[in-house]
Amino acid sequence: MREIFKTVLVLSAEGAVLTLLLMILKPYTSKKFSARWQKYIWLAVIVCMLVPAWKFIPERNVQKYAPQIVTTRQSTNRTDANIVDTKINNGGENGVKPAENPVTKPKIRINIFDLFSYLWLIGVIVFFILGAANYCVFLAKHRKNSINLEENRTFDEVKDELKIKRKICVRISRADTSPMLVGMVFPVIYLPSVPLDKESEKMVFRHELMHFKKRDLLYKYISFAVNALHWFNPFAYVLSTNIAESCETACDTAVVKNMDGDMKNLYMKTILDLAQKKKS
Repeated sequence: MREIFKTVLVLSAEGAVLTLLLMILKPYTSKKFSARWQKYIWLAVIVCMLVPAWKFIPERNVQKYAPQIVTTRQSTNRTDANIVDTKINNGGENGVKPAENPVTKPKIRINIFDLFSYLWLIGVIVFFILGAANYCVFLAKHRKNSINLEENRTFDEVKDELKIKRKICVRISRADTSPMLVGMVFPVIYLPSVPLDKESEKMVFRHELMHFKKRDLLYKYISFAVNALHWFNPFAYVLSTNIAESCETACDTAVVKNMDGDMKNLYMKTILDLAQKKKS
């Protein structure tokens, strides 16, 4: 446990430095790099906080000399043990057997680093349980307050346009919510019960299906895992927020890529109107 916690601390320090550096450079990178590459840059930081890359470096020299060192130590230990046994059997160096040590009660020692290690593990478990429970409650609430949309020609057109073959359910929510995509195994798109014309409805479907096509939900789940492992690090939450923002920006950019000016304006107006209705 101690070694795992040490590894997490090193990964957390790496992520904090990289996140701080990217936040400082964000005004520059947001202008010089595309939204897609900005998302990948933040994802690279996530990988750095999850994967201890130094553990994959081969230690050839250590493996080469390790057997010799072990053999030498074993032979030395055996020689020392034989000398000690001989002295004891002969009554010690002066011919007198050493007195037996009185039985002492073992002392319980608590290492402060071990204590922090177990506190970290408890925090990870609690974070995962609370996060999973809140997400399940969130899904159950929205499913209960929604009805299934059996057939929608506009939705099928957008799916064909984006070349998506996966079955995705569409539900109309009676709750005050904005359009959203949930579920990796059984994906569902929730739409608010707000009347939309065909073009606006198409814009909404394009946005949510683009999230599905770009696997943005997977990135958010991985971001949640980073938050759980590094729950004590405030930069992990900054990283998670930036991942969510970069996914949204990259999605919007991909949707409007081949649109003319009027269509872009309609898209932005539709997204902003639905967001405002949720707030109100």
